Amino acid sequence: MIKLAMVTTVGIVAIVSPASAQEGPYAAGAVGYTFPETIDSSIGLEAGIKGGFSVLGAVGYEFTNVRAELEGSYRGSSVDEARAGGVSLPGDGDVSALSAMANVYFDPDLQLGRLQPYIGAGAGISRFKAEDVQAVGITGIGPISASETGFAYQFMAGAGWQVSDQVTLTAGYRYFATPGIGTSIAPVGNVEIDGLSLQSVEIGFRSHF
Repeated sequence: MIKLAMVTTVGIVAIVSPASAQEGPYAAGAVGYTFPETIDSSIGLEAGIKGGFSVLGAVGYEFTNVRAELEGSYRGSSVDEARAGGVSLPGDGDVSALSAMANVYFDPDLQLGRLQPYIGAGAGISRFKAEDVQAVGITGIGPISASETGFAYQFMAGAGWQVSDQVTLTAGYRYFATPGIGTSIAPVGNVEIDGLSLQSVEIGFRSHF
C-alpha cells in the first residue's frame, strides 16, 4: 500500500511539475489560417475580407520561464464583398501585411506531460497594403491601391509539445492589428481606411541551436 502511494505521488509530481526549460537560443516558424475583420473607410464603404494565410519565422532566446524573440511575418487575404448604404456587392482586390515584431512569451511553471502552455505579446512595425480593392459593378470610385507603414501589435496564446530536448511543436491563437491607410480617391478626395485586424490559428515549431 505504501509503495502504491509512493508511485502515485511520483506520477502526479511528474505530470504537474514545473517545466524543465531548455535555455539558450532558438529558431521558430509557423503557418496559420487567418480570420480578418471587416475593413471600414471614412466614406462609409466597408470591405469584407476572406479568410487568408500567415507565415512567420523568428529567432530568440529562452530563459527559465521567459522567451524574447524577433519575428518576421507575412499575411495575405482577398476581398470578399463591398458594402455601402446597406447594399452589398461582390468585392475584388487583395490586402496584405509584411511585419517585423519584437515578442515576449511567458511559459508558466506548469507542464502536463510534454505539453507546455504559453502566452505572449508583441509590438513592431507593419506595412499594410491594399491592392486594387473595389466593389464590382460600381464605376467612378476605385479601385483603391495604397499602403502604409506604422505601429503594429499582437497577442498570442497556445501550447507546445516537446518532441525532444531541442524541438517543440506548437499550436496557438494570435490576434494581430496593423496601422490604417490614408489615401486619395477620385472624385471623393482624401479617404482614411482602417488597418488590418485579424485573428488566426497556427501550427509551428521551435528548435534550439
